[in-house]
Amino acid sequence: MPEQAKPRLCLITFGCKANQYDSACLLGYLKDDFVLVAPDSETPADIYILNTCTVTHKADFEARQWLRRVKRLNPQAQVIITGCLGEANPGGLREEKPEQIFGIKDRAELVKYLLSRDIALSGEIFFHPQAGKQMRARALLKIQEGCNYRCSYCIVPYARGKSRSLEKDQIFSQLVALQEQGFKEVVLCGINLGEWGKDLGSDLAELLKAIKDGGFDFRIRLSSLEPMTITEPLLEVFKEADFLCPHLHLALQSGDDEILSRMKRPYKAKDFLALSQKLFDIIPNLCLGLDVIVGFPGEEEKHFRNTLELLEQIPFAYLHIFSFSPRPFTPGGKLRPRVPERIIQEREKLLFELAELKKRAYLNQQRGKILEMIIEDREGEWVFGHSENYLYLKTKSSASLRSKISVKIEKIVDEEIIAREI
Repeated sequence: MPEQAKPRLCLITFGCKANQYDSACLLGYLKDDFVLVAPDSETPADIYILNTCTVTHKADFEARQWLRRVKRLNPQAQVIITGCLGEANPGGLREEKPEQIFGIKDRAELVKYLLSRDIALSGEIFFHPQAGKQMRARALLKIQEGCNYRCSYCIVPYARGKSRSLEKDQIFSQLVALQEQGFKEVVLCGINLGEWGKDLGSDLAELLKAIKDGGFDFRIRLSSLEPMTITEPLLEVFKEADFLCPHLHLALQSGDDEILSRMKRPYKAKDFLALSQKLFDIIPNLCLGLDVIVGFPGEEEKHFRNTLELLEQIPFAYLHIFSFSPRPFTPGGKLRPRVPERIIQEREKLLFELAELKKRAYLNQQRGKILEMIIEDREGEWVFGHSENYLYLKTKSSASLRSKISVKIEKIVDEEIIAREI
């Protein structure tokens, strides 16, 4: 089909890395039949796909806001909803009147619908044999889908379904493709990444060992993990495998045992503290990120103080802070008493202050260190990108995008970490 005859398609992605990977796969299947239009383009598209998130009420709001926005950009455009909101609560979008809604389980049908032809697609987990059309310098690869846990605040299992793993050969075909495309970092992601392999008679540690033995020329980063999925075999892999980035992001959620119990989280605060100490013992220069929920129903001042005190004991590098968002279908959405918004904001402020202190402490430890940086963006003679321990660096270099270079941290100015290529 001539380029000028192809319809214009814009794909707008919300939410987590798993969603971003799903969007890359959609584009992988659609890129030859459409002219792709960026979300920030002034050129209106003929078809808009909104790949939605529903983890918080804010995510729902952003999807509805964008839906109304694209209808203003082109009232004649076809607007299609997919993703978690489209699966878990499609009724929440009826007022905005999207033309089509395809849930998580229907993404293969979405591709067939847009291409107007039948093609062979995966079943249990939506993927693309070449990992789709990756739009970033660091590639994403979703290897696991769904979650068997039922944390009382979380709607994601209702949207993504039960935990299931991508077959090893399907993972490796994508790894080979990504290496051929010149990627120097692959981020393994999933809804509950640490559960990979349980339905296949394997586990994440075994997969990582196989990747290590595969002779790939890139580093591997693990996206968010649940603390209860970090096993001794996985810790052993971290001890032995220098291809793994010294960066982990764990979902703590609370540092109080009573609140953890109400959340249906299967660990206690002391367990999390012991795990974090073990991680720092075995992973040199570890960058640890944490998730915390503020204002869970019933969270009193004493509960919040326990969370604050636990966080003070952990040398984390950054903190993602979420105010509790009641989700439909979840037990947590019905729990009482609710914490007043004013108190939630006060607690968030204290957490932000602590997070800033911890971040500064970690950054100060990095001065003079030699790190490896993936070039993700360029502005004149300056390039920008992430180190293996997830620092976003700035340096002068003539190397191309996706290249991996060695740099030495020289100075930290406000939010900028400036390095020198060596």
